[in-house]
Amino acid sequence: MKKTFRRAALLTLLALAAPFAALPLARPTAVSSEPPPAAAQPAATPQPQPSAVPAERSFDAAAPILIENDGETRTVSVQAFLIGTAASEMPPDWPEDAIVAQMVAAHSYALSLNGAAFSCSSARCAGWTDAEVLQARWGDAFDSSYGRLAALAQTAAGAVLCWDGAPAAACYHSISTGRTEASQNVWTQAVPYLQGVDSPWDADVPGYEMTVTYSAEQVYTALLGLGLAAEEIQNTPADWFGEGVRDEAGYLAQMPVCGQMFAGTRLRSALSLRSAAFTVDYDAGENAFAFTTRGYGHGVGLSQYGAKAMAEQGKSWREILEWYFPGCEVVE
Repeated sequence: MKKTFRRAALLTLLALAAPFAALPLARPTAVSSEPPPAAAQPAATPQPQPSAVPAERSFDAAAPILIENDGETRTVSVQAFLIGTAASEMPPDWPEDAIVAQMVAAHSYALSLNGAAFSCSSARCAGWTDAEVLQARWGDAFDSSYGRLAALAQTAAGAVLCWDGAPAAACYHSISTGRTEASQNVWTQAVPYLQGVDSPWDADVPGYEMTVTYSAEQVYTALLGLGLAAEEIQNTPADWFGEGVRDEAGYLAQMPVCGQMFAGTRLRSALSLRSAAFTVDYDAGENAFAFTTRGYGHGVGLSQYGAKAMAEQGKSWREILEWYFPGCEVVE
């Protein structure tokens, strides 16, 4: 069913955080209990940059979705898209309203791309995956898990989250710091409905705070990757990192490294950290650095673990979406 809407503002939101390759020989040390399940890792899900949206536009909520799957472009049905994105982002036994909120967010984001492909890797269950991969992944639980997601997709299929009448770039992440991040602190533009909201439930999530330890040699290699010249890196590792500046949500806005300022998001990428909300401690005896992160992912938009907590408290999927994307409304 086609609906025509007017939109005043342009969206120029950059891609969700790209996958970060692990540094060699890293020694992770958990500060809290078990980390989030592998299925809930949107921080490792690349997506294309949404293009500008015309003032007048039409969208068909039932139209097939264009995806770019490991370099190959194809279209999939809305039903298959909703199932595949939910299965890649959340465990299938999570609360129904959390899963439907995730489905509607992903569908709305795909529609906001204005014809660009939704980037994913089915083989890695990153962003979207197909039934064949899920059957291998779930084994004997495939029929029940796939059937549950298929039923929830029926609920989500006709719903689109909109801002000013056009599909919202409803991005998502695993765990926030306790407050979601503003879009301009991660990408380039301040999007009205991506300015950060409280998500206090996230602080109670297993894996909210994690520590990874790297040798000084590993960090030295990462600093070279940042563009620092060997002669710019001081002989004393304890002096490499200065005092960082944090934004309202607790993410590192910038930090001096060997006398130069770097954005927290860039350091997160270079050091393969779970989020840009991190602290650094140097152990001279071990000649190693401990990086302690809070949250998981870029922090913008829907917190998936926050959605889970809200659903467990009886909130509907509409209430969840309207909480994390203030000013947006669900159009069916």
